[in-house]
Amino acid sequence: MDILNINTGLLPIKAHFFLYYAANSPINPFLSTIAKQRGYSSSVFGNILTLLLLLTIVVKPLTGYITDRWKCRRTVFLCAILLNGLITPTLYLIPGATSSTGELSNAETFGSLQFWWFAAVVILRMILFMIGEVLQETICIKILDGDTEKFGKQRLWGAAGWGIMSMVAGAAIDWYSSGLTQKNHLPGYLISASSFLIDFIVVLNLKVPETSGPTTNILKDVKIVLKNAKVCVFLVWATAGGMFMAYICYYFIWYVDDLATIYHPERMSMLSLIAGLSLTIDCFGGEVPFFYLSGHLIKRTGHMTAFSISFAMFALRFLLYSVIRDPLWVLPVEMLNGITFGLSYIAGISYSAKIAPVGCEGTVQGLFSMAFLGIGSSLGVTLAGYTFSHLGSVMAFRLIGFIALITCVIQIVVNHFMNRNKK
Repeated sequence: MDILNINTGLLPIKAHFFLYYAANSPINPFLSTIAKQRGYSSSVFGNILTLLLLLTIVVKPLTGYITDRWKCRRTVFLCAILLNGLITPTLYLIPGATSSTGELSNAETFGSLQFWWFAAVVILRMILFMIGEVLQETICIKILDGDTEKFGKQRLWGAAGWGIMSMVAGAAIDWYSSGLTQKNHLPGYLISASSFLIDFIVVLNLKVPETSGPTTNILKDVKIVLKNAKVCVFLVWATAGGMFMAYICYYFIWYVDDLATIYHPERMSMLSLIAGLSLTIDCFGGEVPFFYLSGHLIKRTGHMTAFSISFAMFALRFLLYSVIRDPLWVLPVEMLNGITFGLSYIAGISYSAKIAPVGCEGTVQGLFSMAFLGIGSSLGVTLAGYTFSHLGSVMAFRLIGFIALITCVIQIVVNHFMNRNKK
């Protein structure tokens, strides 16, 4: 049904995307500073994320396979949302590992029961987040009858939810923490839990399509897909994109905190607001317009050229981070988020849908997620944790900027070679 040219049948999936990312934005980007306040080093936090993202290599494809094979997308989807809403607030209840304001040594950290409690909750809630992500993408593509050009117009509502609530949460955390030596993230936990529970109600009323095609030969079909050289190369570029995104997703707030601490201490009182505003600009200045236009852009450029453009912009973004000293100057740079993350992510999702055999759409989406958010992100957080510890945040971004530039050149050369030698 259309009212004023609005397809009301798509409103529930739009509402889900908005609420799902509204629930995660007050927590996920701030996990690095939450860990830092507890005295955990960047390398220790990197170890948590590496373990988490290595689990993604199994969790994402397995989620797609199980829900395709046993037609249980709706049940698993609802459970992931509800459990995340219940588990997330428990992070606030975990006591700090030490009363000292200094950074704990690795031995002190790994010998702390509070650390293992913290790590277990972070890993569990992020696994649930990943399960929800891979299922919502498959469900959305099915609702759209495979029309990948329209996917970005639905996914942009997730960017809107992330952008709005990250700014609201950042401002609320700064306000609630006024006069305190450390940020109190209680408002973020409350916003997150509330959004998850509302999203659960929305998804209860969402028609979730199950697999309509044959499911007995899923692994055989995926094996055939992986014999295609272009698909394997595509997964390599997805891995690279995930590695670059890991720096921003998990260490950007840490970097902004370092800029304020080292160069502009007067910005500390508004640090969470700056972080929230940067995420809002990421979404509304970058992701929303690119998600809206992504179908037309990818149709004109092709999926592989979209990755080339994305890698070039990653290089520019990282190198700009490496010369900034005032945290406020990161805000205009965040306009590049649409063409870095947005373009590569939508290209990956739409290409996965394009190559998926009938009946194993979720499995192939899981392969892309495994490469982008599993292997790629695990490599990224490991490298980021090491370089942040040994080079500092500014030089770490300079190094990854040059790596992104080299990757872009290699990717262009390889794509040119493959297009000329199609056999």
